[in-house]
Amino acid sequence: MKINLTDNGTHYFGIDCGLDGGLAMINQNGELISRMPMPTIPNGKGRKIDLLELSNLFKEIGRHEGNRVFIVENPGGHAPSAAGLRSMTYSFAVIETLLVSNFLKHQIILSQKWQKEFWSKQKMPKGQKFNTKAAALNSAMQIWPEESWLKSDRCSKPHDGLIDAALLAEYGRRKGF
Repeated sequence: MKINLTDNGTHYFGIDCGLDGGLAMINQNGELISRMPMPTIPNGKGRKIDLLELSNLFKEIGRHEGNRVFIVENPGGHAPSAAGLRSMTYSFAVIETLLVSNFLKHQIILSQKWQKEFWSKQKMPKGQKFNTKAAALNSAMQIWPEESWLKSDRCSKPHDGLIDAALLAEYGRRKGF
């Protein structure tokens, strides 16, 4: 994540804690300044958060003057599997620990709470589920119409973690955290 905190104004950092999550930074005017996918490293057959990279990022942010507020999504006990829930809970705990150890101001928000700021879940026909990923992309495109939301130039699908992270940051800005 490119850290460009040259002014002493307020900056909001949204964090989607998942391994496919992301981090996004906006300024007090709601401009998207920077974003990055969650840094991960191999862990056996899977992945885990790259603690060193994330810790160094938080230390760098903490060195700058001004108001820095992190809005972190709480996984809230919902996941498609027990393994997924363990992974999300671990990632959340790692991120919260790194924020606290770097003395960074943060707010923890359940996904249902921040999502209500951007859309209303419609009543769906029996057997169908509301697509929160599509709703998040639609909301993000309305706020930042020039943003592609791709993880890299090689990607063709918007990155859900980057979208959610940006919306979390915008939620924090709107609520004045």
